[in-house]
Amino acid sequence: MSEQGGQRRRRRRRWPIVVGIVVVLALWAAILGVRTLSAYRHDKSGLAALQQVKSNLSPGQLTSAESVRLLDEAHAEFASAQSDLSSPLFGPITIVPVIGRQFRAVQALSTAAGTVSHVGSTFLTQVHDQLDQPHGAGPERVTSLRRLAAYSASAGSQLARIDTGPSQALVGPLASKHNEFVSQLDDARSRLIKAAGVSAAVATILQGPQTYVVLASNNAEMRAGSGAFLDVGVATTSDGTVHLGDLGPSGDRTLPVGVVNPTGDLLRNWGWLHPGLDMRNLGLTPQFDVTAPLAARMWTALTGQKVDGVLSLDVAGVRQLLTATGPVDVNGQTISADNVEQYLLHDQYNGLTADQAGAAPRQDGLGALTSAVLRQLQGETTDLRSLGSAVSAAVAGRHLMLWSSDPVAQAAWVVSGASGSLTPRSVDVSLINLGGNKLDQYMAVHVAVTTAPAGSNTAVTLTTRLDNGTPPGQSQFVAGPFPGVGVSYGGYSGLVAANLPAAATSLTLTGAGPLAIKSAEGPTWLLAAPIVIPAGSTSTVVVHFVMPGSHGSMQLVPSARIPTQQWTSNGKTFDDSVPATISW
Repeated sequence: MSEQGGQRRRRRRRWPIVVGIVVVLALWAAILGVRTLSAYRHDKSGLAALQQVKSNLSPGQLTSAESVRLLDEAHAEFASAQSDLSSPLFGPITIVPVIGRQFRAVQALSTAAGTVSHVGSTFLTQVHDQLDQPHGAGPERVTSLRRLAAYSASAGSQLARIDTGPSQALVGPLASKHNEFVSQLDDARSRLIKAAGVSAAVATILQGPQTYVVLASNNAEMRAGSGAFLDVGVATTSDGTVHLGDLGPSGDRTLPVGVVNPTGDLLRNWGWLHPGLDMRNLGLTPQFDVTAPLAARMWTALTGQKVDGVLSLDVAGVRQLLTATGPVDVNGQTISADNVEQYLLHDQYNGLTADQAGAAPRQDGLGALTSAVLRQLQGETTDLRSLGSAVSAAVAGRHLMLWSSDPVAQAAWVVSGASGSLTPRSVDVSLINLGGNKLDQYMAVHVAVTTAPAGSNTAVTLTTRLDNGTPPGQSQFVAGPFPGVGVSYGGYSGLVAANLPAAATSLTLTGAGPLAIKSAEGPTWLLAAPIVIPAGSTSTVVVHFVMPGSHGSMQLVPSARIPTQQWTSNGKTFDDSVPATISW
C-alpha cells in the first residue's frame, strides 16, 4: 500500500504540471492563431491594394497620385503582417520539417510583397517628381528621358534581388500562390527593363543627329495592320528637337521596276503587287519590321539620303497626340481630337474625283496638321503625363510604329510593342483595300472565335462578318467607282487575309474568292483571298485551323482600323484597340 500511495502522490504532483503545459500550449496556440489571422488579414489587404495598381497599367493611371497611395498602403499592410509573422513565438514552428517549410515560405512571400510595394512606390514617386518639374524642349527633354531610364533600371535591379523563399515541397494552395507571385514579379521586372530600354532609345534618337522616314497612313484606305502609306517625308533630330520636313504624296515617288526589290516572304507572297515600286503597297504584310527596311531602301533610292529608321503614324495616332497637345490651327481650321478623324478620313476628300488624287487641299491638310501637332508637342506647355498616355495608346493599337537600323534601338521597339512585329502566337484578320477608294471607314468587321475538340487537339474557327455600310452621296474619291477597278459606287474590292499561329495546321478559308496566298509569313501562316462587297451588302468569311493540345492561346494583333474590329471569344465581345490573349 505504501508503494501504491507513493505512485498516487506522484501522479497528483504531475497533474498540475500537465495541466500547466496544456494551458501554456493552448495559450501559445491561441496567440499564434491570433497573430496568424492578423497577418493573413494584413496580407490580404496588401494584396488587394497591389491588385488595384496592377489593374491600372496605363501611363495616365500609373502616374497618378492614387497609385503611389495604394502602394504605400500595401507596404504598410505587409509590414504589419511581417511584424506578426516575425514574433519569436513562431520560432519552434520554423524548425518542424514540413510545417516549417510552409511557414518560411509564407514569411518570405509576405516580406517580398512588402519590398515590391516599397520599390514600386519609390519608383513612381521619382517618376512623378521628374514629370512635375518645369521642362523645356531640346536638351532638357533628353535629360528627363535618361533620368527615367535610370529610375526604371534601378527599380528593376532591386526587384531582381528579392528573395521569394522556398519553392519546393509546398502544399497546393501555397505553391500556386508562390508561382503566381514569382510570375508577376518577373513580369514587373520585365516591364521596368523594357521601360528603361525605351526611354534610353528615345533619348538617343532625340539627341541625334538622326534621320527617320515618316510614313503618314490613312485608315480610310486600309492595308494589313495599318492604313495605306499615302504621304511620306523625313524627320531629323538634334539636341532633343525634331524637325519634320514637308510630307508629300507617296504616289508621286514611285520607282522603276528592279531598282528596289523585296525579298523572302514579302517577295513570295506579295511580289505580284509590287511593294518595291510604290510605298502605298508597303503595308501588305502586318510585319512593320519587314515593311520599314524596304521603305528605307526605297527612300534612299529616290533621294540618295540614307536614314536611321522609319516611323509610321496614322489618323488615330494623330488623334491620340492631339489629346496631349490640345487643338491646333491648320489652314484657318481648328483641328482637335474630337474632329480630326472626320477631317482626315472624310472631309478633306469632299468634292474630289478619282483624277484628283494629288489635289492640294489633301496634301496641305495632312502634312500641315502633322507638322502643327509636332511643333506643339515640342512646346514647354505639353503635359508629359498626357503625352505618355497618348503615345502608349497609339503604340498599343499599331497607330504609331517604329523601326531602327540600330539593333539596340530596334530591340527597344520590339519589347515596347512599337515594332509592329509578329510572333509565333499571333493571329489577325485583315481587310486590304485594293479599290483605290476610302471606304474602310464604312466597313464594319466582326470576328467570332469558336473552338471544339479535335481528338487530342483543338479545332479553331474564325467567322468574320464584313458589312459594307457606305452611305449615298459620297464623293467619287471616297466611294468610287475608281477607273479600272470594276465595281460600282460604294463597292469594296480587296483581299481578306488572316495571319495564323505557327503551330496551326489544316488551314482553310471559305467565303471569298480562290486562295491567292497560302504560305508562311514571318513566324505565322498566311491565308489571303480576293473579295468584293457591294454597298449595303454583307459577306461572311470563315477560316478553319487546328491547334495542338486541348488547351492553348493566341495573341490578337490589332488591325489599326477605324472603327476598330470587334471580336467575340468565350462569350465576351471586345475591340482590337489593344493586343489581347484568346484562350481555350
